[in-house]
Amino acid sequence: MIPRAAIRRPATVTVWLIVSAAIVLASPLLLAAGKLASVLTRRRRPLIAVRLIVAYFSHELGVLVACGALWLGTGGGRLIGTRRSQTLHWRLLRWFFGGLAAAGRRTLEIDIDPRPTTDAAQALESDRPLIVLSRHAGPGDTIFIVDQLMSVFHRRPSVVFKESLALDPSVDLLAHRLPHGMLDTSDREESEATIERITAALGPRGVLLLFPEGGNFTPERRRLALRRLRHSGKHRSAEHGERMSHVMPPQPSGALAAIRAKRDADVIFSAHTGLGLAAYPSQFWRDMPIGRTLRTRMWLVPAADVPATTDEQVAWLSDWWKRIDEWIDA
Repeated sequence: MIPRAAIRRPATVTVWLIVSAAIVLASPLLLAAGKLASVLTRRRRPLIAVRLIVAYFSHELGVLVACGALWLGTGGGRLIGTRRSQTLHWRLLRWFFGGLAAAGRRTLEIDIDPRPTTDAAQALESDRPLIVLSRHAGPGDTIFIVDQLMSVFHRRPSVVFKESLALDPSVDLLAHRLPHGMLDTSDREESEATIERITAALGPRGVLLLFPEGGNFTPERRRLALRRLRHSGKHRSAEHGERMSHVMPPQPSGALAAIRAKRDADVIFSAHTGLGLAAYPSQFWRDMPIGRTLRTRMWLVPAADVPATTDEQVAWLSDWWKRIDEWIDA
């Protein structure tokens, strides 16, 4: 449980402003040190890591300064919900994710190979609200997916994520001012209510982006998820999960809550090959995804084809996750 916003934000915003400004100001020295370390070690990792850190904190600083300016421009936040204010915040979010994605592609020499099916691309290009259920395999992958939704398809993604990410003040502020959802996953009912509220409010070009696995995939987390299913008596779900080696068993409650809230919304399933098991900084350092290709695939399920009952929807979600696993394997 993280501290309440009134306690959390003064601390996180202040610390991040100081750290971000210091890193931006010291970036020439940091980059020179990173280049020297790469020369001495004959490895590219030190310089790449420094470049990514500088890019991240540069964008953090830009968002925090812009959020402060927007807060002042809306009368101390009193007009934060107006159409113009919301438009400016969506533009800021697109700049944030677009800049981080561009820095990642450039620095790590990453290629993005998006392959949505024809009907999925048409749905994304339309104005209709959508529900996107995506595989989750690392924070970097999420940045690229959000950037694709915003930059390529000009969508307004409402992202649902764990409240621990609110310790990043840029994420915290933008999530508070735009229709995103921070979930305390220990409170299932409240989490489902948040997802239902956000989904029901989706307007034209809106899309709910949800990760049913509940966290970034790693083999260790997959084993723990299967163990929890067995301990809770869900042996059939555990057996189904055993047959999937690239994904974790989906937790259906969030997806079902979204579908309940907007029965007329089409659903898109999103798969990607991932960029490595970078769920933790140490993993990212050991297996830095230099020169890799992130292949993505999206399939459309029209609202009329979504099963009607809860049991059918749970089985349907599991079957789609098996299809995603098979696509990754292929």
